[in-house]
Amino acid sequence: MFGLQAVVYAASPVHAGDPSLDAIVRMAADNPDGGYDWALDLGTGAGFTAFAMARFSRQLVAIDPTLAMLHQTRRIGLERKVSNVAVVRNLAEALPVASGSMDLVVSRMAAHHFTDFEGMLDEACRVLRPNGCLLMADSIAPAENAVADWMNRIELRRDYSHVENRQERHIEEIMAARGMTLTHKEHTRIGLIFNDWVARTATSAAETESLRQDFLQANDAVREAFEIWPDGGDISFYWPCLVFRAVKG
Repeated sequence: MFGLQAVVYAASPVHAGDPSLDAIVRMAADNPDGGYDWALDLGTGAGFTAFAMARFSRQLVAIDPTLAMLHQTRRIGLERKVSNVAVVRNLAEALPVASGSMDLVVSRMAAHHFTDFEGMLDEACRVLRPNGCLLMADSIAPAENAVADWMNRIELRRDYSHVENRQERHIEEIMAARGMTLTHKEHTRIGLIFNDWVARTATSAAETESLRQDFLQANDAVREAFEIWPDGGDISFYWPCLVFRAVKG
């Protein structure tokens, strides 16, 4: 899906810049050691987060498993005259990087696609040097299990590469188990418009209509959690997003 829709994602305003990217930039800037020597961006997509982090890094490697996405990263990087971003086709769960060699690992709006989220975190911890920094932003599921299940079912029907929007408490437990210390945390929202949201993943007409009815007929708890609002022939809604900075002990 990402290969076929790479050009669409490269033109997506949600991915090019939103409050989660602003938060990551603020957290990256708050570094007592100044800038970063070597950095990784995991699940870079069209490279927007990589380009934002390039200003803080001597060298950044943008990693993604989808070749067409990396072509977009390279194209946009040339257009923006960014000279310190290299692209590598690889999975985030098996990084071709030496242990303890990275000052910064970042990932934005990608973790819900990682097949093995804990494996990705293990790799991030492995490649980070002591006191290295992990910055992440991703959509998360609400604390109420029934609402979280609704969100994940909806996302999987729209995008078969979706794995899981995780609950915040689960993420924090996983980080603590790996000795990562959270130093910053922000909650933001990802504003979405239904018709654009399903078009971006080339969702079939039949599934699109089924999803539309599920939004329109959602119960009160779901409508309130995601601020679902019919708007003419469209629907506006939000996914909650967690942005955090963690330091390797």
